[in-house]
Amino acid sequence: MIAHNPAGSQIAGGVTPADYAFRKVAERRFVLDAELPYDGAFLPAARYEIDVKGPGASIDFAERATGRRILSVPAPATVAPPFSFSLILTGLGRIATYVRKDGRVTLDRTLACPDGFNPRLRVNLGNAVSNARVTLSAGIGQADVRFVTEGRSHAPYVEDDRYYFTFSARSFGSYLGVASFTPEAFDVRFEGVILFDYGDGELRNDVAADLFHDTATGEWRAFVSNFSTGGDALSGRAKGGINVAWCTTSPLHGFSVMSAKSLDLEGMNEDPDGYYDAEAGMWRLFVSEFTPGRIRAALLESEHWDGTYRRIAGPVAEDSTGTTLVRCGGKTWAIFGSADRACYVRTYPDLEP
Repeated sequence: MIAHNPAGSQIAGGVTPADYAFRKVAERRFVLDAELPYDGAFLPAARYEIDVKGPGASIDFAERATGRRILSVPAPATVAPPFSFSLILTGLGRIATYVRKDGRVTLDRTLACPDGFNPRLRVNLGNAVSNARVTLSAGIGQADVRFVTEGRSHAPYVEDDRYYFTFSARSFGSYLGVASFTPEAFDVRFEGVILFDYGDGELRNDVAADLFHDTATGEWRAFVSNFSTGGDALSGRAKGGINVAWCTTSPLHGFSVMSAKSLDLEGMNEDPDGYYDAEAGMWRLFVSEFTPGRIRAALLESEHWDGTYRRIAGPVAEDSTGTTLVRCGGKTWAIFGSADRACYVRTYPDLEP
């Protein structure tokens, strides 16, 4: 990274890591003695900041070997110096820039990373890291938040008075993260990462999962959105779009791997939420089903948790995402978000308004 400061601006901050390969670092100083790549599944959030004292300042990136400039992000000319200008590497190949002036931070703009853009921290930058921590922040984008549950009734799983949830952790790639909190303080704590083994020699980072402890069998089980192909290929998505995963030990802490396989479903689906309906004696799976022109909620049913499933309700008329089954007032309800920014509530199991 090159700070281009024609008016004498200075680099005010370097890399603020969210995670360095899950090493626990407790208030001790160390210097990175090698390059730290930002590609792969586990990614630190990087922030570059300069103090702008005059016109023409920018944050530039250049190729190591040739010195060729591949990205130049100028500070906004519409803000009067002095101010701080920062660039943050966010999720899914996006860059966000911010301005800090007079104690207020505002979003400047967002932009896409150039093809092949892969910034690395070089030891000759002289950066030293005195602390590393994992946080839910702008550096780890969060999506698909879903409670970890106990048994087959969707009751929240509680351990040491803490509630657990999974989420799709996003940076330059995505993986399934686990976090916990206490309701009184909402002290969110990052707990671990789950990868998936389909028996093909690859560990996959599928996301948007419904994880539960099945006390009837003692297994930990999950319904997972298939974004890594489920072992069927190295590109594209497997038929059906939903996988099931299982393991015998708790995957809530540290680095965990669950065995997995693809469900035999028609079409393409995502955002699964599974539920054992004791009254019906059937497993129900609420999904966002791909239909012509939009994604719409549908309810599937099977005698066994790992299929075969058939549709019993839906798809609904509205565009749907984040399909979720909840218990409220002694009843089960089906809820989902939508591209129209609304949250819809439907009856269960017929998905009527």
